[in-house]
Amino acid sequence: MNKYILLAGFLVAFVAGWQVQGWRMGEQIAEANTRTAETLKSIAVAAANKQRELQNELDTKQAKWAAIEAEQYALLRDAEKQNDQLRTDVDAGRKRLRVNASCPASADNLPETGPNSSVDNGTGPELNADARRNYYALRSGIERVTKQLMACQARLR
Repeated sequence: MNKYILLAGFLVAFVAGWQVQGWRMGEQIAEANTRTAETLKSIAVAAANKQRELQNELDTKQAKWAAIEAEQYALLRDAEKQNDQLRTDVDAGRKRLRVNASCPASADNLPETGPNSSVDNGTGPELNADARRNYYALRSGIERVTKQLMACQARLR
């Protein structure tokens, strides 16, 4: 019977030890879980702060780019208005387009005239209608490309 009591005592001690070890292990696991949760929380907070910081920086840059773009488009619209105004003024006769031209002075192109004859100067050289349209289109294209290039350069700075 002593054997059985001893065996029962040993079995009770083993089960009690097992239970105590389980509680201690449970506490350690809970403690590890708490530390892990705190670490993950601090990482998440740091990541959220960094994301907000980057978003604010991006918003600032986008606002700056939008202001530059608006300024460049305003300059482009002004240049287009000036070009349109020039076209209107030339068509209305308020301004004239002049072409720097000269007539060749060779004797082959001059008419035979006597010493008393005179030649009328006529009108000054001027662009024909197609050349005039091309002039305005070219001028407008140059202004557009120049302003677009300025906008790209400003954005890259």
